[in-house]
Formats: sequence, structure tokens, C-alpha cells
Amino acid sequence: MSMRKIGLLVEQPTDGSFYWVIHEDVRRDGRYESLHRAERSFATYSAALAQGYGVMQRLCGLTGLPAYAARSVSL
Repeated sequence: MSMRKIGLLVEQPTDGSFYWVIHEDVRRDGRYESLHRAERSFATYSAALAQGYGVMQRLCGLTGLPAYAARSVSL
């Protein structure tokens, strides 16, 4: 099983407006690409971070594999 390199960032394009962004090194070349981004802003950094973390858990589950592949891996 290969390890995925995934990052969760919180961006603040304007004051009081925070967005979570999930990036992954898809090509394994050190360049991260945006996979998912919040559709709406959050009032605080911590709210955006918590929401982004929840999305990342749903995407990767306990194994770090994509949701479709995680079902075939024994824990």
C-alpha cells in the first residue's frame, strides 16, 4: 500500500472569511494540487479547519486510502 501525501490548509482571502482546502501530491512530484475546497466561507479559522478535517476523514477514512479502496483493506 502506498502512502498518500495530503494536506489541509485554511486560507483567509479577506478579513473574517476562512476557507478550507484539501491538497494532494497526486503525481508524487512534490507539487500539491487542490482536490476539494469549501464552497462557503467560515467566520473563524477553527471552524474552517474543523469542517475541512471532517471532509478529509470522509474522503480518506482510517486507512488513508480513497473511500472506494478502503473497503477492501482489512484493519
